[in-house]
Amino acid sequence: MLKAGLTGGVGAGKSRILSWMEKTWGAGIIRTDEVAHQLMEPGEKAYIRVTEELGTSFLDQEGRIDRPALARLIFQDGQAKKTIDRITHPLVWESVKQTLLSAEETKKYEVMVVESALFDEASLTFLDEIWYVYTPKEIRIERLMESRGYSREKCRSILANQRTDEEFRRHSHRVIVNDGNWEKTEREASAVYQAALAERNAGVF
Repeated sequence: MLKAGLTGGVGAGKSRILSWMEKTWGAGIIRTDEVAHQLMEPGEKAYIRVTEELGTSFLDQEGRIDRPALARLIFQDGQAKKTIDRITHPLVWESVKQTLLSAEETKKYEVMVVESALFDEASLTFLDEIWYVYTPKEIRIERLMESRGYSREKCRSILANQRTDEEFRRHSHRVIVNDGNWEKTEREASAVYQAALAERNAGVF
């Protein structure tokens, strides 16, 4: 089974590409944001440890995490996000690893794709390679303005706090260009998949 990571900045169109991979290739999809949210549900490991360290001021009346309240805490306390990341990141990647191992045992998928904004050194030990979705900055800004209603200034501020194109490329093995021509994107994604699968079958990795 080919195990690939998919990364790229906000507005790059990763979600559409993932849905297409699932439908066209029958790929198994893991979204690390969803894994993190699950781990922050009441009773889960991350939830227990975060509330132990940061308290319960950001919980709603049902004991669930109130995300706007948590966002306010992070804004007010510069260490809060570091605490959350320190707790959740290892747990997320351990969960992803176990899901991939289970998928290999069942032989249900030819390829599993893990989507994440960032891949750490630990995640690279159980993924075959990383694919980077490249989209020009202006297209990403237009998509964010349309889908989220952000101002152009806010979009620029968000993008400025993310990895640069050069950084994404440096940490990735292959690139999928998603510049608004969807047929071209499909061809590029298919070429990336076939090349990665051929190399894996040839024993390159």
